Amino acid sequence: MITLTQREKLLLKILVVCLAGLIVYYLIALPIIGLSGSAEDGVEKNIDDLNKLENIYKQYREIQQKNEKYSSMLSKKNENTTSMIEQWANSTGISKNIAYTRGSQSSIQNKYTRITTDIRIEGVAIQNFLKFLYEIENSDNLLKVNYLKITPALKGTNTYDINLKIDNYISK
Repeated sequence: MITLTQREKLLLKILVVCLAGLIVYYLIALPIIGLSGSAEDGVEKNIDDLNKLENIYKQYREIQQKNEKYSSMLSKKNENTTSMIEQWANSTGISKNIAYTRGSQSSIQNKYTRITTDIRIEGVAIQNFLKFLYEIENSDNLLKVNYLKITPALKGTNTYDINLKIDNYISK
């Protein structure tokens, strides 16, 4: 058997303590430190994911509100498009300038009805027509200006001839 001196025994004990310290450091301390760092990264990633989810939910709510708004507009059994046009023309002072209004009706996917109205306005001032267009755009009905053509009128200066096509949508 080998006999060790007191000094060698002391060095061997120090070596065992150092090895034990290294094993504890690499097997216990480093994973805990790494877990702490990855936990912080995970928390930041989760906060970013929650912010993205919140933005997506906000967009969903906006789309849902628009859908409800359009559904309520479609479900309205509104009056005749021609009579609405006459009311707007009277309120904006261009009723005497309307040459004609023609309407046609078509079905979309057997769920909706599209009423297309062609309007010809002759010799109107642009300010009055813009008021008329504002009335169309801000009505509570689902209307869409499908076509608009403005040409200078032959009747006088600062007057215009306008061809306008409006689509009105209602549910069946």
